Amino acid sequence: MTGLYIHFPFCVKKCHYCDFVSYPDKLSEGERYVDALTHEMEAYRGTAIDTVYLGGGTPTALAPELLGKVLSRVASSFSLAKDCEITVEANPGTCDEETFKQLASCGVNRVSLGVQSFVDTELKSLGRIHTKDDAVRAVEAVRGAGIMNLSLDLMFSIPGQTRESLQESLFRAVALEPEHLSCYSLILCEGTPMHEAYNRGEITLPDEDEDRDRYALLVDYLRNHGYDRYEISNFAKGGKISRHNTKYWLRTPYIGLGAAAHSFYENCRFENPATLSAYYEQVEKGIKPVGETVTEADAMGEFMFLGLRQTEAGVRRADFQSCFGTSLNSVFGETVQKLCSFGLLEDDGDRIRLTDRGIDVSNAVFCEFI
Repeated sequence: MTGLYIHFPFCVKKCHYCDFVSYPDKLSEGERYVDALTHEMEAYRGTAIDTVYLGGGTPTALAPELLGKVLSRVASSFSLAKDCEITVEANPGTCDEETFKQLASCGVNRVSLGVQSFVDTELKSLGRIHTKDDAVRAVEAVRGAGIMNLSLDLMFSIPGQTRESLQESLFRAVALEPEHLSCYSLILCEGTPMHEAYNRGEITLPDEDEDRDRYALLVDYLRNHGYDRYEISNFAKGGKISRHNTKYWLRTPYIGLGAAAHSFYENCRFENPATLSAYYEQVEKGIKPVGETVTEADAMGEFMFLGLRQTEAGVRRADFQSCFGTSLNSVFGETVQKLCSFGLLEDDGDRIRLTDRGIDVSNAVFCEFI
């Protein structure tokens, strides 16, 4: 089935590291934006959907009534699977138990909380609007609303972060018993306040070896506490993987609604305009985004580098054969053999996976398949 992503480009305050499409001064446009979303849905009416993901930005920066209106329209516009996974991203500084109760009544059954750290000095350096105590209260609010599928986002390699402070965040996160954790290394993007501070020499970042050391620390810690690493940055307990995000790695079709949203649908990749004014104009005029058909060669490359992100599942030769009607060896045999000789891939004859060393240089590995 198809996945549905809905982008909400609204925030109370832009974080110092954020380069996502989000606007801290546009919350007053919430109703107009929701109306545009409902109009955009019409182009896909009746499509069978089994995952819905409300991301941003900060969806919970808007009133829960507006999010409920969107979810109600999703239910009437699409054919939702009975076990549809419906996720909403939330900032611990923009939500309470009543918010989550209202969202749960609209079908939300999974929450992704952007905690990032349980150390207040680190949260301040990132420009987050919440504290570690706010994060704990947000988790309690999710549980109080009866939502039993919770993911926490954590960052590592934050300026000023030590091994000890990362361990503190991991300890506090695991103590809250989330079903899922997403853990990302901080990447400074050009044009962000944190990138500018780095250029001025006001902050420093861990070097590559330290970054890998922090990643190894969290992988070991989470493994020892029952969390399986099923993708380079994602860990789940009790099989509670993100079904929606897994669609991206499996090249399963997904529809993106809203400003800057990307889609992979009917073998085309396309995206909506990033600015609100251009997005409104597109929707109001009924203009369809211009798509780019994915060639077979590109599809094969995507199949490999996206599939390899799944650290345990990897890429199965039989799946490649089934998808493309030709053997994986005939297309990428030499590449796989070379990467195996470097100790970056392991090949058991049926399945190809990244080694631990391969994970450390995964971007370089993926480039070999492009």
